[in-house]
Amino acid sequence: MNTYIGTVVAIHGQQARVKIEQKPGEQRPKQLDCWNACEAKRGMRVLVERQEVEAGKAKLIARGIPVLTAVAGAAFGRAMAHFFPLPQWQVVLGSTVIWLLLGWNYARNFRKVVNPRGAQWTVTGYYSDGMIPGVDDPVSSEEE
Repeated sequence: MNTYIGTVVAIHGQQARVKIEQKPGEQRPKQLDCWNACEAKRGMRVLVERQEVEAGKAKLIARGIPVLTAVAGAAFGRAMAHFFPLPQWQVVLGSTVIWLLLGWNYARNFRKVVNPRGAQWTVTGYYSDGMIPGVDDPVSSEEE
């Protein structure tokens, strides 16, 4: 498993562009587009690892997200219907469509991150100068 140390240079939604620290002559990627699991901010030093995702599980997630968001949208619309001067079915339908679009967008982003081989680069933790990669555990976002 490859583990790199780098600095977050840009954030785009749930994606982070990380500049990898290199010594002269090292053969490493200079920048990686990673899933920002730790919600790291721009300028933070982070640990980046390649995580494997099973192809079947990735397909299930990508197809299940829109279905689950549509169900959640219908439940939300039904709960909120009595606040609007419209028939209940219209509020439920509108809420379902909006939530379904959000789910499709999230699933599309997931498919972009998980490449066809089923692996993705992920920001897994924060890095400080006193840490030894692979030996010390990174500081989790809950402790800060």
